[in-house]
Amino acid sequence: MLKNISAWKLIRRKGVGAFYLRFTRFDGKIGERATKKSNRRAAEVAALEMLLVIDGQLSEEVQEREREIHGWSDFCRRYRAEKLAYGKPRTMDAFETARGRLSDLCPGVIFIEDLDEEMFVKFALRLREEGKSPATIQAYRAHLLSALTWAKRVRLIEHRPDPPPIGRIANPSRGRPLAREEAERIAMQLPSIVGSEYAERWAWNLEALWRSGFRLGETLDFYWSEEPGKHWIVDLDAARPMICISGESEKAGQDRIIPMTPDFVQLLRDIPRKKRRGCVFRWTLCKGDSPSVATISKRISLAGTQANVVVSKKAKRIKYASAHDFRRSFGARYAPLVMPDTLRILMRHASITTTMTYYTHSNAERTASALYAAELPSESSLLRTN
Repeated sequence: MLKNISAWKLIRRKGVGAFYLRFTRFDGKIGERATKKSNRRAAEVAALEMLLVIDGQLSEEVQEREREIHGWSDFCRRYRAEKLAYGKPRTMDAFETARGRLSDLCPGVIFIEDLDEEMFVKFALRLREEGKSPATIQAYRAHLLSALTWAKRVRLIEHRPDPPPIGRIANPSRGRPLAREEAERIAMQLPSIVGSEYAERWAWNLEALWRSGFRLGETLDFYWSEEPGKHWIVDLDAARPMICISGESEKAGQDRIIPMTPDFVQLLRDIPRKKRRGCVFRWTLCKGDSPSVATISKRISLAGTQANVVVSKKAKRIKYASAHDFRRSFGARYAPLVMPDTLRILMRHASITTTMTYYTHSNAERTASALYAAELPSESSLLRTN
């Protein structure tokens, strides 16, 4: 039984000579092969043998084409080239990490369709066996599901799988807000880490992180005046200065203008006008300003370790303060003072869910303050004493 050939027949050129096999494929294409036989019976035998070989070759072509379209490895290459290449490098790195773990733990994923609900459950189970936290498992799964959402959008699959939830993720934050004394103690370690010559500048940067809520990577793209593709200050001398955020240099990828907090405005205004040029944050070391987030992050983390500021203890693993804890401190300080959506704007979260997840305790404190501050009309007591 032929799988890829719908019809065939023997023909002769000008009615003489050897027979030719002419066949029609299921996709409508027509092909010919020479049987090199002048006798019809011998030509039929040769044609049948040739048809079996041709049908097998066509089956391999169909399978290869199917792999090119629906193969998981080929799809991942296309996803990187057509989607992730235009996003943030960290997103591509995170996807590659998730894809690599999937390949190691679930080698049975050959086609896109193999990554179904059952495979997600198996992947989560094997990650748990390795000791991965629910938050890590959720992050891996989110990147893989984003890829499948794109596969559906480009019509490679009809339905994106909907795996069951992995359970409640308790305390997703990997750190905590810093007390003011802890932040100052971290700054005091800088002379031994970056040198006394540059320690004052680095301490100013930490103070600016404390007052601005910037991510560390964003500090390398924050300028005193307009700079294409970067963030910059909009009219520092105005009554309410703003920050222009460029989507090219920001995690959420959105162009927007956000207000500056009053204490950050004051810190910037204290800088003499003649020095207000170039990048606001200058992470200067002996060889000049460092352009590396990794280099800066390591030094701030080392300062947090030397200051013995512990921000997390999980499974006997101690985590000391890092640059991102200054951002957490900014959010925690303003959470009791402003509404959640205002805090979302200040933190530049894409979703209010992120703001509520990481600062819900502060929302509870604000609600409690509002309750105790409310003045209710006096009522007679329901309690009666004997």
